[in-house]
Amino acid sequence: MKKIKKSVSPPELANHLNANPNDDWDQFCGNNRDGKEAVQSRLRSDQRGVCAYCEIELAQFHGRGLDDFRIEHFHPKERPPYPPPNWALDWDNLIAVCTGGNSRYIGDAGLFTSPDHSCDVPKGNQNLVGVILDPTSDIPAYPPLFEFDEQGGMSVGNECPVDIRAKAQNTIDCLRLDPACDSSSQSPRLRRFRKVVIDGLRQKILEITNTGEDIQAAADELASIFFPNEGDASWPSFFSCIRWYLGPAAEARLRAIGYDG
Repeated sequence: MKKIKKSVSPPELANHLNANPNDDWDQFCGNNRDGKEAVQSRLRSDQRGVCAYCEIELAQFHGRGLDDFRIEHFHPKERPPYPPPNWALDWDNLIAVCTGGNSRYIGDAGLFTSPDHSCDVPKGNQNLVGVILDPTSDIPAYPPLFEFDEQGGMSVGNECPVDIRAKAQNTIDCLRLDPACDSSSQSPRLRRFRKVVIDGLRQKILEITNTGEDIQAAADELASIFFPNEGDASWPSFFSCIRWYLGPAAEARLRAIGYDG
């Protein structure tokens, strides 16, 4: 999980909420299709194309199966009537997440890993506000909160501030971002996916150093590729894992481009 810097609410959502303060999410989506599409587009843009929880690409398949995309309510939706805020339509409560491995009709069959689920699937309708990290408000841009290992395992990093370490661990546990290996000895889905990324980075560094560059130069080159300066360019899948692997080169690059979520 990484920091998300949210923009202002799409006018389609803000105007609908102003005119219909007690509508629930289904009413908004049913009566305002353009509004739902505007929310989806803005969330993708704010998050630069990665899941708010596990950081996998929010893949689009353009009709060749379902997209790997859901709109998640960090604070669970409640049924009206209720006092403000209306959590169902509160812009700051909306984030984009992947389908967590439970969508059989996803465009990439390799992303259907049921019953190995993550992200909003194990979270369900639990109210975990104050228990896990809210990516829109609890996570600083620096330092990185999480560490990884060569097999794709994830843990709370040494640089994680003391006051949010418990939340960071709860985030890993409650969202199943690094579940224990199962009895079949098959590594869980997110470990497998991250290991592919780590193996790819290792191979790229080897290829660059084989041309005569040193390791630091190779890391700097990869950091500039994976962390583009353009605000509309997508972040790479598993941003935090790549950040960990490239270490000081990643930190220097992110500061150079003014990274703030």
